[in-house]
Amino acid sequence: METGNDRPAWSLITIYLTLLPMGPLSRLPFVFVFLIVFYASCTKSTTGTSNPNGITIYIVGSNGKNPVLWKNGVMQILSPTGGSASHVHVYNNTMYIGGISGQSTSGNLNPGGPGGENVYWINGVQNIISASLNPGWPSFALSGNNFYYANGFNLYENGSVISLPGKASGYIASVFATDSDMYVAGSDSVGDAVYWKNQTMHVVAQGYYPNHISGSDPSVFCLFVSGTDVYLGGMNAGDTAVYWKNGLATPVFGSDASNYLTAINSLFVSGGDLYCTGSLTVPVNGGSNAPAYWKNGVEHDLPLNGAAYGNATSILVSGSDVYVTGQTSEGAVYWKNDKEIILSSAGSANDIYVQ
Repeated sequence: METGNDRPAWSLITIYLTLLPMGPLSRLPFVFVFLIVFYASCTKSTTGTSNPNGITIYIVGSNGKNPVLWKNGVMQILSPTGGSASHVHVYNNTMYIGGISGQSTSGNLNPGGPGGENVYWINGVQNIISASLNPGWPSFALSGNNFYYANGFNLYENGSVISLPGKASGYIASVFATDSDMYVAGSDSVGDAVYWKNQTMHVVAQGYYPNHISGSDPSVFCLFVSGTDVYLGGMNAGDTAVYWKNGLATPVFGSDASNYLTAINSLFVSGGDLYCTGSLTVPVNGGSNAPAYWKNGVEHDLPLNGAAYGNATSILVSGSDVYVTGQTSEGAVYWKNDKEIILSSAGSANDIYVQ
């Protein structure tokens, strides 16, 4: 039994809003703009409340100021201060949420805004993992009695920092745990796209320097493990959206040449099918962004229902149902089988768990 990402388990997410200057950490997964494809649909938006058939839907994100949890559409504020929740998982009847708290509610809610710390909540009780904010949206995984937490720069096991060979000035994008193995994805110190399995590093794509690859460093934004297969999503050195399966790169493109897909930011594998969300520039939408996901490389556009723009942040498949979280100009939303549900009039839905 996997306890990291097999859903119903949890999908890793990367939801990031601003670009940093070029440098060793300039292309971290937690600092890019979502640009996704526009689609006109007659599917109507609804307000999220409860769900049929005994299904419980947990979604985390921000209401525009505070980190929040929506349980079957009912919002719970996790902290009265500014911040955002980035990841949710229920394990052994205990709910875990990772995120950022302690920021000024009048300030910038992006990582690096005024104040803040990396935190996690267990059944709503907040715990601080690092008193100063590292510029990374938290990712975590659970395996047996071990709790693994990454905040961009550091990886923690039960609160203690774990050293990863070759990382040094690199970054951590995602973590994933099974009953027997621990996986971490990100970048090493020379800009290679890598993952670590039980602290052994594997390079999937070489960086620009000192390897003299033309273009720029590849970037890893997400990680998923299915059986013996290890999937990483991100962009290659040519700034093309790509996923790597066991080190083999496969580019992912928009359905139209004018819809430029720049990155893969969330992955999920179900029944041998690979689902992902990405970032698209859509000229017909005024150069704005709109939500979409891909199944085995085929694009599925999500309805905006009159909203000016939208982002897809994470994806999860449970049975025959496909869930995508995100935001539009109307606020925090998620889509279930292409039907949009509005959660709040501001903020973003960042991750989902279905039980």
